[in-house]
Amino acid sequence: MKMAFFAKYREGGLLLLRLSLGLLFLYLTAPALLGGAARWAHFGGDMRALGVHSHFAWWGFLGALAGSLGGLLMIFGLFFRIGILMTLDLAAVHTIAIAEGRLGWHGAFPALEMSLILLSLLFIGPGKFSVDKT
Repeated sequence: MKMAFFAKYREGGLLLLRLSLGLLFLYLTAPALLGGAARWAHFGGDMRALGVHSHFAWWGFLGALAGSLGGLLMIFGLFFRIGILMTLDLAAVHTIAIAEGRLGWHGAFPALEMSLILLSLLFIGPGKFSVDKT
């Protein structure tokens, strides 16, 4: 049986993936962005895994801003690859922080999967249903 039926909806599937991942990043990072310095410091605590041991509030603010802005750019398909790079940085740091922690690489698999999906989207692009039509 040929699966040509699904090939017609490739662009719709890519739009669904873009929207769902963008909304997921907004759901996870917008509360941290709006939460103030205490939430930023908690959010930026993952930087310890990269050897950074100060200014967690600053790193948390940057990470929450990158995740929220990247999620919005991903949803609209505007400057899509820049938005993907913003969220990919956040997902990669989170993956490393989980792997360095008590859960190890087995616990980091969901974050690693997200990083691989974002890396794949970096090469695929936004599709034809995007604001900038690239």
